[in-house]
Amino acid sequence: RPYACELIVAAGPCMFFISAFYYSKGANKCYPFTYSGCRGNANRFKTIEECRRTCVV
Repeated sequence: RPYACELIVAAGPCMFFISAFYYSKGANKCYPFTYSGCRGNANRFKTIEECRRTCVV
C-alpha cells in the first residue's frame, strides 16, 4: 500500500468545506470527511473509488 494509506485523517485548519474521502487502516475501508482546503496530508481522495483503488486490500 502507498504511504498515504498509512496516515491518519487530517482535515487541516482552513475554513473551506470540501467533500473528500480518507482510508482507515484499522477498518480497511474508506470513509467520507470534510477537508478544510489546506494542509492535511496525502490520505485524502476526491472519490471513494480512488480511495478504494489505492488503499483497500
